[in-house]
Amino acid sequence: TDSTNLRLYGHLGEIIVNWECSVRQLRVHDQADGEQWGIDDQGFIAIDEWHEIVWEVRRDSMRVRVDGRPRFAGEGEYEGIQAPLAIGPCFGSAVTVRAFTVAEG
Repeated sequence: TDSTNLRLYGHLGEIIVNWECSVRQLRVHDQADGEQWGIDDQGFIAIDEWHEIVWEVRRDSMRVRVDGRPRFAGEGEYEGIQAPLAIGPCFGSAVTVRAFTVAEG
């Protein structure tokens, strides 16, 4: 991202790094019910640099890793959720994506 708001979307879920209201807070919206969490000191990524962001969703849990480092882990009921997935900017930021991969495993 060139500034703020790199966002991953899936069903009711959303992951936000470099959130416009607090770039250091990771925003996590639960895929199953939309519940939201703010995790302090876990949301910052350097601007204009490449980062690997992994949003892993299993039947009963989800995790977020940035550049190999765990940033969030939680439990939930995700079995059977089928929805499009997306990545993008928000509020005027520009996001460049080198690769976007969805894997079932």
